[in-house]
Amino acid sequence: MRADTVTAASAAIARGELSPVELTEHLLDRIAATEPALHAYATVTAEAALARARALAGEPARGPLHGIPIGVKDLIDTAGVRTGYGSPRFAGHVPDRDATAVTRLLDAGTVILGKHTTHELAWGGRTDSAYFGPTHNPYRRGHIPGGSSGGSAASVTAGSSLGGLGSDTAGSVRIPAALSGCVGFKPTRGRIPLDGVLPLAPSLDHLGVLARTVDDAALLMDALAGPLTDEPPARLRVGWLGGWFAAVLAPEVRAALDAVRARLEDAGAAVVDIDVPDEPLMPEAPLARIVREAGAYHRAAFTEQPELFGPDIAELMRLPAPPAEQVERQEAALARIVAALRSALQDGCDVLACATVPVTAPPIGADTVTIDGREWPVEFVLTRLTAPFNAAGLPAVSVPVALAGGLPIGLQLAGGPLRDPAVLAAGRLVQQLTPPLPPPAIRNEGEQR
Repeated sequence: MRADTVTAASAAIARGELSPVELTEHLLDRIAATEPALHAYATVTAEAALARARALAGEPARGPLHGIPIGVKDLIDTAGVRTGYGSPRFAGHVPDRDATAVTRLLDAGTVILGKHTTHELAWGGRTDSAYFGPTHNPYRRGHIPGGSSGGSAASVTAGSSLGGLGSDTAGSVRIPAALSGCVGFKPTRGRIPLDGVLPLAPSLDHLGVLARTVDDAALLMDALAGPLTDEPPARLRVGWLGGWFAAVLAPEVRAALDAVRARLEDAGAAVVDIDVPDEPLMPEAPLARIVREAGAYHRAAFTEQPELFGPDIAELMRLPAPPAEQVERQEAALARIVAALRSALQDGCDVLACATVPVTAPPIGADTVTIDGREWPVEFVLTRLTAPFNAAGLPAVSVPVALAGGLPIGLQLAGGPLRDPAVLAAGRLVQQLTPPLPPPAIRNEGEQR
């Protein structure tokens, strides 16, 4: 079935060549075939999805998302559907209302296939639950898909959904998109309402989308937040982030970025170097803020039932409160990074560019990664280049640009406040200039390679 993107499936439905029921059945078959290898879904709502598809098949088209099957991160409330937030504490939780973002997608005509897996409470970049089992990277079983929207990225890349609604606090849409080989877009902060979403760190939380292509992400965003108009520049001006943003990169990631830069320059884009000064208190500054805000939110529950928190979350909850002067230094470092980003955009750059993640997907269970002979905590590396854009509230997209050793690499592009269309346009250009990744060969455990 040649309907592996939202755009293609939407066109086929509009032409009468494909029905929402046929498409939903195809996606449910794909879920059945890939879930033993991936574990991208916490809950599959097959009967409800088919009933919804049948109803939509008898209705006038609502728009380009009419009959399009997607998944929703298990951090986001769905009425009548178990929503466990990746946590044993909420294993039986069934909301009675949809989050506003879910309502908007349903109003646009989507079919919800189920709930995509998330790192526990969205508090991590790996999606490797000690209670429910890990989600696997679609390109290599035994490696993480990224997180915390790891199930959404794995499912979209595997073809077991055409899109995903995720959340992003320190990179949780863009990190899994980069590591799993799909597109992840975080809009300007506030464009998608957060009601009905379990908070992680309210000062950094965003919702976002995952999809196979930038065009697909744009269609999902139009339904979620409405279109924004933004005239494309006559010549795209890209600020290539160096200094701190390029100081910690695996060689294969650096090589992939160099190739993308050359393609952009060959296509006529003006690429200028932006040197961001070193910040020794980064990348822990945004993660420390998450510890403070998430710790405050979950404190009472942890005090009453610590056994219902996974070992990594429990370790974070037990961290002592930092001295005020330490917090002040961390926040000052984060503010300087944000100021550098905003200054570059105000100086005439349409978008900023850097790696999404400095490495390819680490193995499941890895606590550290090694880059240029130095060992780093894995969460520091995963969130290093994405979290600053949460603090700044800027729109940012991750676009897959290469495979290295069989694992995907993503390029991150970001723009000024409400310059979401410019970011998507730049991402679309990169996608046009970059050979598509080959589809993953997903094998269940024990199958021969």
